[in-house]
Amino acid sequence: MDEDRITGAAKELGGKVKGAAGELTGDKQTQAEGKATELKGSAQNLYGQAKDTLSDAADQAREFAGDAFDRARERYPDAQRLYQQGSEALRPHAQESPLGLAILAGAIGYLIGPHRVVQG
Repeated sequence: MDEDRITGAAKELGGKVKGAAGELTGDKQTQAEGKATELKGSAQNLYGQAKDTLSDAADQAREFAGDAFDRARERYPDAQRLYQQGSEALRPHAQESPLGLAILAGAIGYLIGPHRVVQG
């Protein structure tokens, strides 16, 4: 559990207590301060929840990618060796002319990518 969730929940509860105390005593300023603290705590708690959700999603994506990599390695045992050979072959060209290589990669991506025809 994220620290922001815990701190936010504590602030939220503290704000509710302070607001209730202000309500009992008729002190409008204490009521307003309590409500403000409660809202800040609620926002911090939501922020913590969002961080937890993103962390969980990243963990799941990492696990999925690892599984996919393992399956690919089983199906295509030579793929890693071929990838390394290709990388080694391109490295000198990339060092000599990185812009030219980037243009070539963009052109290849354009040629193999999907194209949309605009009709008007």
